Amino acid sequence: MKRCALYGLAVVGIVSLVGGIWWLLAQPTEGGYGPSFFISASIFLLVFAAISLRWMHETAAALLGAAAVWLVHYIGGTLFPDLHIIDFEESMAFVDWNVIWLIMGMMIFMAMFSETGAINWVAFRTFRLAKGNAWLLLISLGILTGVLSAFLNDVTAILLLVPLSIEIAQTVGVHPFAFVIPEVLASNIGGAATIIGDPPSTIVGSHLRLSFMQYLVNMAPIAILCMIPLLIIISLLYRRELAGGKKQFSPALMTRLEADALITDIPLLRKAGLVGLLMMILFFAGDLFGGIPPSVIALSGAAILVAWVRPDMHRMLREVDWTTLIFFISIFVIVGGLEATGVIAWIAGIIGDLAGDMLKTATILMVWVPGVVSGIVANIPFTVASLPIADFLTATIPGAENMVLYWALILGADLGGNATILGSAPNIVAVGLLGQAGYRLSFGRFVRDGVPVTIATLLLATAWLLVRY
Repeated sequence: MKRCALYGLAVVGIVSLVGGIWWLLAQPTEGGYGPSFFISASIFLLVFAAISLRWMHETAAALLGAAAVWLVHYIGGTLFPDLHIIDFEESMAFVDWNVIWLIMGMMIFMAMFSETGAINWVAFRTFRLAKGNAWLLLISLGILTGVLSAFLNDVTAILLLVPLSIEIAQTVGVHPFAFVIPEVLASNIGGAATIIGDPPSTIVGSHLRLSFMQYLVNMAPIAILCMIPLLIIISLLYRRELAGGKKQFSPALMTRLEADALITDIPLLRKAGLVGLLMMILFFAGDLFGGIPPSVIALSGAAILVAWVRPDMHRMLREVDWTTLIFFISIFVIVGGLEATGVIAWIAGIIGDLAGDMLKTATILMVWVPGVVSGIVANIPFTVASLPIADFLTATIPGAENMVLYWALILGADLGGNATILGSAPNIVAVGLLGQAGYRLSFGRFVRDGVPVTIATLLLATAWLLVRY
């Protein structure tokens, strides 16, 4: 039934798009918006719907949308000049290559670093420190996930911690949801703390050409503060279940976990640790070296480690998530079409009219609109599409040059992604890992925990921005 509904939606969208094209071709465009305006907007909305409703893989949907932009421009534009959207060369100028190179560099580095077993070792030490206390374990896992999400990335943190957390929960008599859902929520919050933490952070930080430290001093404090309501709310929601858990870990469990948490490659750990340390030094001190971009640091670190370790390059490159990189490039192309045809300027004008010259009103809008939308649909394409709007408002509203609207966008997209399963990549990854272990996390079950945390953290973020900026 659900599949039929999705196909029905697609058919309606396609028919509406085709019919709209031919109707618009007969309409006058003087003083108004031409066919390319409506077509580029329709392409974006259809891609958005396909991703959010999971009608097809997000990369396939985005790539199809980018192809549609080019085909309409070249074929349609040849037949009808009003259908020109954006050509290939122009669209490449809209791709933020700093984002692409930063993500690629971190993927290569993490692919090698993860082979050392160091992350499992850290996770095991965290479990061991809890000494059977489910409350302490919940808090420790939340903090660990937030930290790993900030300095590795949120998806990597979930992939590494969730399988171990499920095993621990099964053994101590606590439902895995009590550990996994807080980890997911913490990953989205922790990812906002650094420019490499998650896609919205990387996209906005790269767009502003911020150094690691410039981003960190503005976003890390509020990310840390947002962990407080998360831990309080989750502790209250799971108080009965945590109280009913076993009081200590069995020796057999500890032995098995310790065996799984051994450092597997000490020479590689030394090399990766040294390169990682140098990368972190450059991240923090990049301003002293001509403002070296984080993308250059990440890619250089990956290149040095590859040259030093000399892994099987074919196998190593297979570890790079090329689907994510293609997804980003395609979304940038689609949003470039929106900007070239005036859709972004039109939306920015509406928001500008609502905000007027009031920076506080604009700040609230830039937190809560992305916060609500990111809970319903994927936050990555929405963040890319919202950047030109933030540019417009920053240029037109007095006092907005302090970049508060960009911080608002990041917080809205990241924190809003905690509301539902569809909000961000870590949510979807965690659902898949739970499913593999035999636990079905429903949409409503996630909302029960996610929405209260989202509302509390968005309120805190709004207050923080209004007071600080």
